[in-house]
Amino acid sequence: MSPAGATPWNRVEQILRQRHVTDVLVPGRIDREERIPRFSPQPLVVFVALAEGALRLESVGGHGQLKVREVDSVELGGVELFAAIEAEGDELALASQGEQLFGDSWDRLRCTTVRPYTDTQSKPDEGVIKCLAVELESRYWIFFDPTWPFGIRIGNAEDMRRWEREYGDTTHSH
Repeated sequence: MSPAGATPWNRVEQILRQRHVTDVLVPGRIDREERIPRFSPQPLVVFVALAEGALRLESVGGHGQLKVREVDSVELGGVELFAAIEAEGDELALASQGEQLFGDSWDRLRCTTVRPYTDTQSKPDEGVIKCLAVELESRYWIFFDPTWPFGIRIGNAEDMRRWEREYGDTTHSH
């Protein structure tokens, strides 16, 4: 598998159905200029951590599409902004969103529904879709929307429904 290449959608769906989700990781910058260091998320890339490996979701096409690929481990290479942050001497870190998205008392959750959204610019065979919604354990929806100007917005079932109301006539869920 090529590190820059995306994973075909049918393989992504198979991965989500076969492996448990353990976390959602968002990269960002740590600013240590203040008395208390501050973390600023930079969600151009988001990782869905799995019991084995991860899915890397990247905002592409001018924040219009979501490129999904399977990776063995979480790495932040290949994103110009992250290279610039490191060149400036700032630190990059990953924020765990798992407890916020799933609640406590979990260590891994089974994916029960996978809902990719596509439009005319999407290329599912190349791992490029419009948005992605996944349901975990038949109760936790996570909605990944790359159309947000700052990267990938991570939402819940209500965010998914709102997006469907606003754009549902121009996209297709599979």
